Amino acid sequence: MGAKLYLEASGLSHLVYPDIEKAIWEGTQLNSVVVVVARSDAKMPVFGEVYQVRRASLVGSQGHSGHGNFPRAISAMATGMDMTAMITKKISLEEVPENLKLLQTDKEEGKITVLPWREN
Repeated sequence: MGAKLYLEASGLSHLVYPDIEKAIWEGTQLNSVVVVVARSDAKMPVFGEVYQVRRASLVGSQGHSGHGNFPRAISAMATGMDMTAMITKKISLEEVPENLKLLQTDKEEGKITVLPWREN
C-alpha cells in the first residue's frame, strides 16, 4: 500500500532508495515524505519521476531525536518488530575497539551488534 512517511537513517542510500522509491511508485499513498536523517558522503540516487508522479517529498532533518523518532522506534520494537535484518555484523566485546573505526570508514557496516559475553 505504501506509507505516508519513510525515514532513511541507514546512510546507505544506494541500497535503500531503490526500495523506498519502489514502495512509493507501486503504493496507493500519494504525498509521501522521505525524511533523510542519516549522514553519508555518497550522493543519493533519486529518480525524480517517482516524486513528481506520486507527489512525494524528500526532506532533510538534522539530528535523530526530533518529532518522536526514538520513542516510535522503541515502541515498534517493543510490540515485536523484528530488527535483526538490519544487523550487518555480530561481534564480541573484545572486538569493539577495532569495529568502532570500521563504523566510521566502512559504509557497508551500518548496524553492528555486540553479542553477550558467554562462559566457555
